[in-house]
Amino acid sequence: MVFKTLGGAGADCLLIHGYGSDRLSWLGNTPALLPLVQVHTLDLPGHGESGFDIGDGSPLALSQAVEAELDRQGLKRLHVIGHSLGGGIAMMLAARRPDLVASLALIAPAGLGKGVNPDFLNAYPEVTEVEPTLALLRQLVVKPILIGKQIAQRVLEQQAKPGSREALRQIAAQLLASDASLAAAARSVTELGLPRLVLWGSDDHINPPSPARLAAFGGEQHVIAGTGHLPHIENGKAANELLAGFITRAAKA
Repeated sequence: MVFKTLGGAGADCLLIHGYGSDRLSWLGNTPALLPLVQVHTLDLPGHGESGFDIGDGSPLALSQAVEAELDRQGLKRLHVIGHSLGGGIAMMLAARRPDLVASLALIAPAGLGKGVNPDFLNAYPEVTEVEPTLALLRQLVVKPILIGKQIAQRVLEQQAKPGSREALRQIAAQLLASDASLAAAARSVTELGLPRLVLWGSDDHINPPSPARLAAFGGEQHVIAGTGHLPHIENGKAANELLAGFITRAAKA
């Protein structure tokens, strides 16, 4: 697993990206966090520059891989920020190893929504040309201009690696089958009483929020207007202010 420490000061903070993404998705958020915490990022197995040893590809298997990497790095008590699949992994990490997690900030997390859109998940590993890839990726946002051809081309370059599409198919299938285990992790986090923040875009059609699950989960919750499934990218200023404020409060707690 590719693991990078980006710098900063103070307590440790781990950023976990979503399905089909990589650690570079946090470029717009890192500068707001560096004055507060020491920031670490990673590429999940099957993503970015990491290899394709994904186990069975489930959120549980991916969370175990993250857990093992944190143990290798000798890290403890991190503030964990996760997006989508990464949010579900973050909850599983906290449920399994509460000693590793000081707080959770979850952005459109798997496990607290109505379910990740299966059409999107199933289509993502199959795209082979720029225009269909662009059209698919633009479902993630309200403002299509934010996703240009260079991003679509980068996705296709990543998927051209031997083993990439197979890994993504397996991860997608397991994510769709993991609703019960993700919900159980969310309940465990609630019982632990961890400081927790949930951010969601007002127009998220990839993983729409579940009011019932959010009510049970509690913690701080914010909806960012005019954004889709990527509020930390589409409205980075608002997301960064909320993340920085939460981490500051959680650190004091």
